[in-house]
Amino acid sequence: MSVYTVSIVRGDDVERQVREAVNLLGGMERFVRPGARVLVKPNMTGPASYEKGVTTNPAVVDALARMALEAGAGAVDIGDGTGSVHIGSLKVLELCGMAEVAGRLGCGLVDLNKGECVKIPVEGGLILDHVMVNRNFLEYDAVINVPVLKTHFITEVSLGMKNMKGCIPPSEKRRFHDVGVNMAVADLNKAARTALTVMDGTVAGEGLGPKEGRPVGFKTVLAGANVLAVDMTAAAVMGFVPEEIEHIRMAAEHGLGPAASGEIQVVGEPVEAVRRKFLPAVPAMPDSDRARIINYQACSGCMGAAAIAVSRLTDMGFFEAWSGERLTLVIGTKVPAGVEAEPDTFLLGNCAVRKQDGERVIWGCAPSALDVANMILDYYRITARPYV
Repeated sequence: MSVYTVSIVRGDDVERQVREAVNLLGGMERFVRPGARVLVKPNMTGPASYEKGVTTNPAVVDALARMALEAGAGAVDIGDGTGSVHIGSLKVLELCGMAEVAGRLGCGLVDLNKGECVKIPVEGGLILDHVMVNRNFLEYDAVINVPVLKTHFITEVSLGMKNMKGCIPPSEKRRFHDVGVNMAVADLNKAARTALTVMDGTVAGEGLGPKEGRPVGFKTVLAGANVLAVDMTAAAVMGFVPEEIEHIRMAAEHGLGPAASGEIQVVGEPVEAVRRKFLPAVPAMPDSDRARIINYQACSGCMGAAAIAVSRLTDMGFFEAWSGERLTLVIGTKVPAGVEAEPDTFLLGNCAVRKQDGERVIWGCAPSALDVANMILDYYRITARPYV
């Protein structure tokens, strides 16, 4: 039985925590060779401060970039492909403090949503036979994956494997949601590998993540060479059973790392010493005189997409200006026939839509909340867009 090592370090000094977490694994020299080109890949979901538990803490990225340079790296870049495509990755990197880190250390900034992509085959994939990956990502000698420890309304948790979506183009991100994001994330991690994963739990996120949750001052850093082992340990620290998280279970079954948590050796703090029960990302369903969601046994992914879409429309003032009576979103696996014929009613998610076509059906497994909101706005010919 293989043993995978994951380190856990708690404290108030972020640089010390990061250094200790990596040193417990054998030091940065184990992962970065002299002269190597290194990518430090944070989670840049959107233009939100790390203090909200949404994006990676710049202090964690700073410490890792310094350590890579000290290990003799020839060049270190900081890069990601944000989900906030209309803003752009470079602007999000700037707004989240990464440009300042790069400028201070002489690192480059990279937008992984831009540039040529390469088709990588996925041998024995669950849902994909190939994945499109940014060529720049593939040309680094070492990639340091720096996700945020947080919950997610589709995948339950958003950790190291989920953070790898940042190396694929926007069209591929959309395809992942169309075919089933949990299986696609597991497949992606068979095709695109990293040297080191350092989990930023300095400020974590719980509840309706990845953006609408609430911050948790967790003061914890985890690190490991195997991303699945780190994700399993992080999920356990959050109070979840790792093997019950769909994409983690799938990755384990397909040999991407440990088959079970018992194969992981934890060094530093034990899991029990830092474990905290995180609020899951199960949203409340809006039901007002202006908007409602009818749930016919939907999964948490579609529940979250629908709830967040209504929240985004509310925030932008849609319902104040809209002349309709009541917006209705219908989700679930048991939607009765004829529902879509009702006025101002949208069917959301592949299970609800099935084989139907029309202007008020929204495909995806689960569709992104932003796509749902935008398609509703398009239907009513409203050009304004919701806040990210």
